[in-house]
Amino acid sequence: MKQPDFPYAVTTGRDFSKLERMMIWQKPASHQTSAEELRIASEIAGNWDDPELKLFNILLEGDAGSGKTQLAKALSADLQLPYTKITCFADMDKSDIFGALLPVINTDQEEDKDLLDAIYQSDCFDDVLQLIERHFSVTPERGKEKFAELIQRIEDAEDQPIVRYKYYPSEIVRAMEKGYLLEIQEPTVIRDASVLVALNSALEQNGMLNIPTGFVQRHPDCVVVITTNRNYQGNRPLNESLRDRMQHAEKMDLPPLGVMVDRGMAKTGYQNQAVAEKMAEIIRLLDISAKANAIKGAAGMRSYFYWLKAVKRGQDPLQTIHQKVLYKVTTDNNELQLLQTALDTSGLLAQLRLLIHGQPLQDFKKAAGRRISDVEAQERNITTEGHVQLTAAFNEEEPSTSAENDTLPEKTSDETLEETVSEKETASQDTAGLFEDTETASQSGQAATGTESDNQELADHSLTLEAFEATNKEEKAHASKTARQALKESIHAKEGLIVHRPAVDLHLRKAAQALIQPLHPVIDALVKQTKELLENEEGSVYQKGQYTGTRFDASKVVYQDLRTFDKKNPPNETPSLAVAIRIDESGSMVREDRIKYAQQAVLALTEFAQQVQIPLMIYGDTADTSAREKTSLYAYKEFHEGYDFVPEKLMTMKPRQNNRDGAALRVLAHHVSQQAATTKLVLNISDGQPKALPDYTGEKAKSDIQQVIADYERQGVLFLAAAIGQDRDVIKSIYGPERFIDLSDLHAFPQQLLQLLVRYL
Repeated sequence: MKQPDFPYAVTTGRDFSKLERMMIWQKPASHQTSAEELRIASEIAGNWDDPELKLFNILLEGDAGSGKTQLAKALSADLQLPYTKITCFADMDKSDIFGALLPVINTDQEEDKDLLDAIYQSDCFDDVLQLIERHFSVTPERGKEKFAELIQRIEDAEDQPIVRYKYYPSEIVRAMEKGYLLEIQEPTVIRDASVLVALNSALEQNGMLNIPTGFVQRHPDCVVVITTNRNYQGNRPLNESLRDRMQHAEKMDLPPLGVMVDRGMAKTGYQNQAVAEKMAEIIRLLDISAKANAIKGAAGMRSYFYWLKAVKRGQDPLQTIHQKVLYKVTTDNNELQLLQTALDTSGLLAQLRLLIHGQPLQDFKKAAGRRISDVEAQERNITTEGHVQLTAAFNEEEPSTSAENDTLPEKTSDETLEETVSEKETASQDTAGLFEDTETASQSGQAATGTESDNQELADHSLTLEAFEATNKEEKAHASKTARQALKESIHAKEGLIVHRPAVDLHLRKAAQALIQPLHPVIDALVKQTKELLENEEGSVYQKGQYTGTRFDASKVVYQDLRTFDKKNPPNETPSLAVAIRIDESGSMVREDRIKYAQQAVLALTEFAQQVQIPLMIYGDTADTSAREKTSLYAYKEFHEGYDFVPEKLMTMKPRQNNRDGAALRVLAHHVSQQAATTKLVLNISDGQPKALPDYTGEKAKSDIQQVIADYERQGVLFLAAAIGQDRDVIKSIYGPERFIDLSDLHAFPQQLLQLLVRYL
């Protein structure tokens, strides 16, 4: 029979010890029951007596601060099971799962510890005897005997120390043996993937644990809850076999805004709902911005609670946001600047400031007045004519454009698109002189021979220029074929597509070096930082002579130094990243020298990737260069190619025509999905929304891009849209705020993009 206060209790009639009753979590008065909690508790209780489909393994996966641990504790109260947990760490091995045999000396026995503790507290022999008498409640004679026995044991141990081993069970073993609710936190941080796989047998119903002293059968009341952060920047995935043994899984995100506010106000007692809502909006914005910028910290419910509590105590939220929220996300100055920019752009801080400090003008406007009589107005020389004249004057000054606008015919969508295309073509023609040299080199298909000094610099390359050019035709055919194959099932399948291989002009080498020169200090610093991160010492499979470990070495017992175990080293893993960069080469990139800043940024990324050995692919694209060639891709670097002549090719980048974003993104996503990296990133650098003939714009283009994202995110590909132009709001709506980053400050754009790549690595 269920207890009335605990309708989901599964331990009715079970006797718990006093300690176990204390381990059952008690819900505080401020606890807000979530839909996830009710769903899981009812599922477990409803299937508890089912011999085949009982639920006892639960997976909670979500962002940091989304309430996973709180939910696990709440289930302890709902099910009336003692709660315990284990937090995983990178170097965890099987001894941390199953427990370990540890050496124990006779003098470490409990009664001897009590005696030694009493002796250490005394100053003379009489004090020792008195302490022993009081501690054990014995006569003076018996106290002397106990002291003599201790001295004898210590002397015997010194002459011939006796070492014995005692099994110390892990928290996992204890929970499974005694039937507790066990929370396993962050198993994805463990570097050795085989560690948790060892739990597979125990995760079965009536499963067994093979421990050093024998076998332990899983208690029928044991419930295992695995909580793990969903990290988009290359966190190790949970092992498939372990994941398959979870009978119920929940996707934990930040709750809806209304739920956040209700929980925050209940938890802290803060009563101003308008302020609480605005603070919750700021938390959600920071969470999205941190993900988009690959910042490792998190802004979640914990930050919200403590920030709200600080405001309740009378502190200024505009000051405490740093200590309670921002610095918990990151303390890096560059990353803080990104978050601050997101806050400033949203205007949420300004709105919060008005809510907190009030709006004096509003109070003034709301001040009640009184209507005076005509007699009093005449006595005080007050007239209403001034107001009437002002209104009339204002109306006279308004430009009378409404009538003119009404007479103008509305443009159709096709006319608007053609006008936009025409504008881009004009912009492209205006820049013909600026890019005349590079256009000549690209159209001719022949690389310039270069001066003697240029040829001397070719010694840096692994390929000669002749060998490089010899492969161009074959590479171009292969790239075009692969691109068409990637577009086969898309709306671009029947459109003409060509992948161009820009020719190498050695004259552009010095221009590339001059363009990247200001960023060299930043590149060098980030390369040094990254290489230090990636360095891993090579070691043997096992470290010998350890106090604890997974393998007992009997040959070490003779040394009597207690170092009788071999501990398995964690595998040497290097964080891996593969990046495919797409550069918008539409005509609008001529504005504000956007193409120059894009070149500088990609040159810096190329040099960084070369030094830290990151697989890199760089494509530019345009559209509608001819009636047959609807999409033109420019392959500046393929994944399988080296870095020979890449800077020279990047300098041929220029504003061209329109852009058909979905086609280029699908090709790049196809390529990066084939890479064997932990994190696969498609980086889109664009200054405007997609537009191409005949009707690739608006909702059609948006749905096409979103379909590409949906198709390849299922394959583990990440997308990030870097907006460097005026259409950043449109780009944000297409890609979503979690995949969007505003880099419209062109002077800071190259450095910010480089730092962003490091954070993803």
